[in-house]
Amino acid sequence: MALLLTGPAKADPVSIGTIKTIKGDVFVVRDTTQTSLHIGDRLYSGDGLQTLTNSTAGIIFEDNTVLSLGPDTEININDYVFAPENGLFSMIIDMFQGTASYLSGIIGQQAPGAVKFHTPDATIGIRGTQFLVKVDQ
Repeated sequence: MALLLTGPAKADPVSIGTIKTIKGDVFVVRDTTQTSLHIGDRLYSGDGLQTLTNSTAGIIFEDNTVLSLGPDTEININDYVFAPENGLFSMIIDMFQGTASYLSGIIGQQAPGAVKFHTPDATIGIRGTQFLVKVDQ
């Protein structure tokens, strides 16, 4: 009788959003690997996104939050949880530079305190449904 010893199965990552628009060169850094993004590509918690000069990207998250990134923007999707059936909501974005426009979806409407944008100088707590933020280098 053979006994197989294996570690716990690693679950497939859960997609948190989709790239809906792209202009120019936009990249994702996932597990230390940088890859070009294209319309329809899926995003995951922990992904870092970067737009280059004259590049933009539009993202729609699973809760229908819309995030638009302007040129020369760098963000990291630090945490994203959308599990309304369990009452779990979280969206934490680290923004290092550039511009971003945010239009809240279900998380921002049902749990506005669960949405945070961290910048080098401040943390933006979401209390409304839409904002624009610019971070200079």
